[in-house]
Amino acid sequence: MKRILILMIILIAAPLGVFASKEAAMPLNVSAIKESDVYNFEIKNAKAKDIIEIEVKSEGNESKGLFKKNIITKDDKNFVSISQKELDSAVGPSSGYAFRLRFANKDKSSGFSNELHLGKAPVFRNYSNWAYKDLLKAEELKLFSKEVATDTRAKITREEFAEIVVKAYKIKYKRSSQGSVMHFKDTDNQYVNMAYDLGIMSGKGEGTFAPKDHMTREDYAVVIANIFELNNSKNVSMKDRKKIAKYARESVNKALNAKYLTLDEKKNFNPKKEMNREEVISSIVRHI
Repeated sequence: MKRILILMIILIAAPLGVFASKEAAMPLNVSAIKESDVYNFEIKNAKAKDIIEIEVKSEGNESKGLFKKNIITKDDKNFVSISQKELDSAVGPSSGYAFRLRFANKDKSSGFSNELHLGKAPVFRNYSNWAYKDLLKAEELKLFSKEVATDTRAKITREEFAEIVVKAYKIKYKRSSQGSVMHFKDTDNQYVNMAYDLGIMSGKGEGTFAPKDHMTREDYAVVIANIFELNNSKNVSMKDRKKIAKYARESVNKALNAKYLTLDEKKNFNPKKEMNREEVISSIVRHI
């Protein structure tokens, strides 16, 4: 069954004074219809030869695109259409968009209308296109906090990682902890305590956890190999093996063999490189 979202709205263009004196401001009378993978905009006061400029903004990564469309007339209705494929190409994948329209004819032009919102914006922001589907799954699983969702390209801290990995552990193994006992002198974060109680993460020595430190690739490999019980430790050929800390080398092999992590194009692992939030989330949700 096709799901049809119909939103009727009158979009009023900006005041006449903002345009050049030869331009005539023309308000748009628009009905917006999303059907399947196509966004249709019926413009009731348009004519067959009119040109419509459409600005679209992804309500997730804030990227923008601009389209110019000729009016299509069908069944005595004048409209323009944008496909989901066009949107993906212009602004990247999203589940919510903001549109602004205007006449773009030489003899009939206007300022952009107020924004017309269609779809539901994802909770997460500032994401890479490749990570979109994984982040959607993580959103459904409620894996990340509001703070993490505000910028998924930011480097992930150890305490942020603790929350994500504890939630993933609970989903996969149906086990959790209260986290009521404080184990470290530099944080009282409940998820950090839970991660310690469950044997998922440990401290940095001398009673500290370093909650604000960023998660490196080699430390991530150690945790992932532990909680997901990875066992294929066959040596993976890489150029920078000697740069990996001794405590992490076996775990790095396990994480690479299980496809939780990959080498770069030069066959380096980059063990000290700090991971960002979407890298961690994508790696985890693909395996739970």
